[in-house]
Amino acid sequence: METLLRARQLTLAPRLKGLSLTLHRGEALALLGVNGAGKSTALSALAGTLPGVRGRLEIAGTPLQHNRALRRHIGWLPQHAPLYPELTVEENLRFFAGLQLGQRRASEATAGLLQRFELDRLRGRLAGRLSGGERMRLGLACVLAHEPEVLLLDEPTAGLDPLQAERLRELIHELAEARGVLIATHLLPDVERLCDRALLLHEGEIVAEEPIGADCHCLRVAFERPPDDQTLLELPGVVRVIGQHGGERLLELSATAPSDLLERVAARGWGLTLWHPQPSDLLARFRALSTGEMT
Repeated sequence: METLLRARQLTLAPRLKGLSLTLHRGEALALLGVNGAGKSTALSALAGTLPGVRGRLEIAGTPLQHNRALRRHIGWLPQHAPLYPELTVEENLRFFAGLQLGQRRASEATAGLLQRFELDRLRGRLAGRLSGGERMRLGLACVLAHEPEVLLLDEPTAGLDPLQAERLRELIHELAEARGVLIATHLLPDVERLCDRALLLHEGEIVAEEPIGADCHCLRVAFERPPDDQTLLELPGVVRVIGQHGGERLLELSATAPSDLLERVAARGWGLTLWHPQPSDLLARFRALSTGEMT
């Protein structure tokens, strides 16, 4: 699985505490947290635009700090799309496309984006007179003018009516097929309908990471001499290495994983110290955080 974005120990006290994650091509990853958890700060750090952040951030294996041109691989849409309200839909698109592609290619790109995002009938309307759903569609079109491989979205459906939110989810789902999409949200429907896995963020720190879906089976293991991810993926029944911390790994297993998998792993000589099957409880933990039952 191709890794597009990798963050290691991104820290900006007190707002961000050792944020580590990976985003793969074709994946939609949720950054789930209550308001004030640090989601917007995390997206700014992942976009490489937040001064003072310590840690390592890579795009396709290359450190972003050492190659600013790599930012062209990132499309970042804040919760409030940075549009010019006094310009029309078409003028906004042409402006943002021109920044990334140059004026010669901007006209062609604008025409395609108007059709792709169902904005053609709105091309002459002022951006300041768009509905919430229309503004988000225009914002998406603007950040995708240069076809970035990584798309960062901050609360994309917040404040939209149910029909607008569902249409936007369909659009985001289509976009995730060819790129990596990270969605920061506090809305469970966005996570459950769009995302393959989720990170639970609390007070600037990731406190849980799990796949999403009723059929997901998780296994937390730890080794004294941990093997590489590819070796783990060669084990029968191991679908994905979801996360890692030191010698610990969180694995996703298929429903057909062999019953003697523990014995097979223990026999590999990796120094197995932890074997903990665990049900998916991330959404329950989020509900507890949002109601103040868990701190």
